[in-house]
Amino acid sequence: MATLILGTAGRVFGGPLGGIIGTAVGGMVDSSLLGGGRPRDVGRIGNLAVQSAAYGEPIPVITGRMRAAGNLVWTSGIKESTSQSGSGKRGGGATSTYSYSASFAVGLAARAIADIGRIWADGRLIRDAEGAFLSPIVMRLHRGSEGQAVDPLIAAAEGAAGAPAYRGIAYAVFEDLPLADYGNRIPNLTFEIIADAEAGHDVADAIAALALIDGRSIASTTGRFPSIAGHFAGRSGSVAGAMASLIDMAGASVTSGSKIVVSGVGGGHVVIATDDCQARLPGDGRGRERRKRLGGETRVGAVEVGFYDTSRDFPPGLQRAKRGTSGVTDHQSIACAMTPDQAKTLATTMLGRSRAGGLRTNVRLPWRYLGLQPGARVVLAGDDIVWRVREARFEAFIVNLDLERVETTTPVAVSGDGGRVLAFTDEPAGVTTLHLLDLPPLPGELPGSPRLWIAAAGASPGWRRAAIEVSGDDGASYAGIGIIEGGTIQGVAESRLDTGSISGWDRFSVAEVDLLSDTMWLESRSELSVLAGANLALLGDEIFQFSNAEAMGPGRFRLSGLLRGRRGTEASVSEHAVGERFILLDPATLIAFDPPIEALGRTFRARAIGVGDGGASPVIAIAGGRALRPLSPAHLRLVFDAGAVVAHWVRRSRAGFGWPDFIDVPLAETSESYRVDIALDARKVRSVTVATPTYTYALADRLEDGDGAEVKITVTQLSESVGPGDFAVDMLVFE
Repeated sequence: MATLILGTAGRVFGGPLGGIIGTAVGGMVDSSLLGGGRPRDVGRIGNLAVQSAAYGEPIPVITGRMRAAGNLVWTSGIKESTSQSGSGKRGGGATSTYSYSASFAVGLAARAIADIGRIWADGRLIRDAEGAFLSPIVMRLHRGSEGQAVDPLIAAAEGAAGAPAYRGIAYAVFEDLPLADYGNRIPNLTFEIIADAEAGHDVADAIAALALIDGRSIASTTGRFPSIAGHFAGRSGSVAGAMASLIDMAGASVTSGSKIVVSGVGGGHVVIATDDCQARLPGDGRGRERRKRLGGETRVGAVEVGFYDTSRDFPPGLQRAKRGTSGVTDHQSIACAMTPDQAKTLATTMLGRSRAGGLRTNVRLPWRYLGLQPGARVVLAGDDIVWRVREARFEAFIVNLDLERVETTTPVAVSGDGGRVLAFTDEPAGVTTLHLLDLPPLPGELPGSPRLWIAAAGASPGWRRAAIEVSGDDGASYAGIGIIEGGTIQGVAESRLDTGSISGWDRFSVAEVDLLSDTMWLESRSELSVLAGANLALLGDEIFQFSNAEAMGPGRFRLSGLLRGRRGTEASVSEHAVGERFILLDPATLIAFDPPIEALGRTFRARAIGVGDGGASPVIAIAGGRALRPLSPAHLRLVFDAGAVVAHWVRRSRAGFGWPDFIDVPLAETSESYRVDIALDARKVRSVTVATPTYTYALADRLEDGDGAEVKITVTQLSESVGPGDFAVDMLVFE
């Protein structure tokens, strides 16, 4: 109500600017009168619909080892969970934090498989080659047997009578997968599917597997076939069409019938006798037409093979073979996984086969050759050339065959370069190193609660991320607060940092640190960048900045060009030791945890939930409210004036550490208040509270307190929420 009234009054008497001021003042009045403002919802999404799976999408047939995206075949929907912090007291509303998870099933292959290897979510590895998930994930694999049972989660959600077992289909079930990493949606998952247990695999194996799916079988396989890691038949179309593309790619031939006979390079052929080549059609004087070669316009001069590169986690790759400067380029996109060397060899072989196929001829044979069908291979007596039947016609008891030459030379292995490999190591994640920090306000923030910061990283090269949970009830229960990606740069001090100046650049002291992982790195920055906030770090309890970072070896750095005692940590400048913690204070690599104001003084525990963190102990810290505590007053000075001791100081504020406009920094407290403690000869004799940065200890008060040769005055700024802050002290000695 005050917002409406004062906003209207401001517009009437002060114009638009008066309206803005009136609205702001009214909002503050409403907040103080109504107590606490509105509750806040953090991280809530408005639409809980899951990503759709198109009806009728083909389920792929996988042979060998292949990376493939799955089809979402079942889900119970996105589940919303909430946790609350704060209680609406002291002018702040309660905060509800929302998190989301989903349970779902992903179809993998339309046949039984041996196993799965790595799994990627939105392109990021979440399961390594050893089968270990890089974050806590519950998954069950059903390998696609005809007798597989219903998954218990699907049965519980759908009822035993209505739950499908997806027999004959390999699928994976994920249970309560956290969705925070994926924009609160089910991620796009791809799987390394291992369909066959045998180590070796070639095109003939893929043809045989597809033939079984198509209800046929391979009677025999002869000759040599290209080596591949796996094959994916998942596009719209028949299984027979996928087989035909493989047969064509391999330059093989097929003899049709109740069973299939496949011949690769060097396979069997039919020898045609010389006399049989003299068969003539009635009225035709020719038996064999002369050979002819295709012209330059249709002759293949280069072959490009598109494939899936096993050396780079199965991305699309391209290898090219070229001969001469003329001819067309034949583009071949094949759904096979192979190495760049195998693809280059295949492109070279296909180029040779295409050029050989440019030589064609025609023969007319007696009716007893009626069994020769397109794809069959023949050799004409007296010739060493192998021909393949392109077309067969039967007319007047004469078999008319159009033939093309077949490449019969053994393919020579050719080296191919797959390009730069962006390796993602499958090494174990290892244990997470955690720090729970009670810090002064970092640049750009002014917390309203006793904020704690969490730093996490791992020493293992396989460490990628860790989910963080916090407990405020001595470990009886934990709640997730987020995930740290990539890790916080951290380590330990290799030497003791000397005490140095806090009034300017410390160009003499040096900090030597050993980082947690050899993959971590520190960079030198210009002094202007440091003054603007760069390279802020915590060493022990002192926050400092560094300009120079000199690499001394793997993970070891010497830091110099220091600014000491930053963010109000001057008291810790002289309290360093070997082995103390070093943490680079980059808020982008930290997680902030904000317990309510009434949690001041409470002990909190934090733990990481990562692959290698099962038995790790939690780290413990007390919410001391360092982010809310006033800083120590600056430039405290005692002056003797006509028997009195006068103390002067300069106010410091956690709301502003700079002095950009040459006026005093904002207060950041409800009111300005200081506690002044007086001691005479180490005896505390008096404590007073003042509202301005000065205090006079009068001569009469000194005499009343017993006087002494030494006067020590301690000044502490007071906060309504956390009480006294850091102190400043000065002493005056009388001769």
